[in-house]
Amino acid sequence: MSDKEFSYDEPLSMIGTPSPSTNGGNGAAAAAQTAPQPVQQPVQQATPQPVQTGCATACPLAQIPAEVWKTLLRRPFRKRRPILFWGGIMLVLALLGGLIVKASDDGTSFTGGGRIALVSVNGPILSAEPTLEWLRKMAQNPSVKGILVRVDSPGGGAAASQEIYDALKEVAQKMPVAVSMGSMAASGGLMVSMAGQRVFANPSTVTGSIGVRMDVPQLQGLMDKVGVGQETLVVGAYKDAASYMRPMTPEQRAYFQGVLNDMYSQFVDIVAQGRKMPREQVVKLANGKVYTGQEALRLGLVDEMGGREQAQRWLAQKAGVPVDRKLLTRPKEGNWLGRGLTAMLGLDADSIGGLAALVGLHSSGGQTDPRSPAFLYQF
Repeated sequence: MSDKEFSYDEPLSMIGTPSPSTNGGNGAAAAAQTAPQPVQQPVQQATPQPVQTGCATACPLAQIPAEVWKTLLRRPFRKRRPILFWGGIMLVLALLGGLIVKASDDGTSFTGGGRIALVSVNGPILSAEPTLEWLRKMAQNPSVKGILVRVDSPGGGAAASQEIYDALKEVAQKMPVAVSMGSMAASGGLMVSMAGQRVFANPSTVTGSIGVRMDVPQLQGLMDKVGVGQETLVVGAYKDAASYMRPMTPEQRAYFQGVLNDMYSQFVDIVAQGRKMPREQVVKLANGKVYTGQEALRLGLVDEMGGREQAQRWLAQKAGVPVDRKLLTRPKEGNWLGRGLTAMLGLDADSIGGLAALVGLHSSGGQTDPRSPAFLYQF
């Protein structure tokens, strides 16, 4: 095609309509009539778009919903509900403290490793149950590797002293037991000490007093002065023996002497077994005399001179426990009055309620029964 045959003044057809150059002069009009007319679309109202700033599209914080911002920026709970917040904190601390105390009472060690438990026998031995309960706990605790018994007692009830001795003897079959005598470990206190595998005493410790006592109070003279009497009906010749209203008959005296002889024989056997000493040798010492710690060492009633620290050092080495590790002790019980009496009188809290036994009185069924004699391993 030459430049003469192509015209730039005529528009190009996009729908294949004959151009004026091929259909003559009426081509333009025909094209106008046959060309499709553009469809008029309804004009829609444009929705106004928010003005987009540079931070709205580029800053991530702008994409966080307003509800999230409201939650993040509101006042903290401790300021909105201070009572609930601090009350909850105190409750959690109390629970944690209770768990720590319970773990300490049960002998649980947070630092790991073995522990040594302390068993204290203080004052007159009249009630054995608190000591027995503590011993049962320690015997069942796998972290306890040894028992240190601190005895500072003049003795006490025959049965109570023997119960503590038996319990310690049983524990000694599972773990080492060391005894540290304080200022006094006489009579029942000595019996308790015989369960130890190693017994320590101070040079001035008062010990010994191997024997049995029976106290029978006599009140008939006082009752006659105040004009008060009592008649007692019994079935059984010895049911009213050792009455506080009349002296004992020779038969009653012989009867009770037999009971004391039996208890005395048991005491001698315990000392002979505990000290691995011939019974005849113990009988020579079992005359009721007391001995100083230094004399007791010479006589074979104790093993070594020393206090609680020396006993603990020996026990720690025997049990494989660090000597500086804190001892497990029985938690304090009772109210402030009981603890005050204990501090002033030097008595165990459980012994205070049983002081009647020292004058031959026995509590039975909530009433005091003076007809029951007290058998004592007591200095």
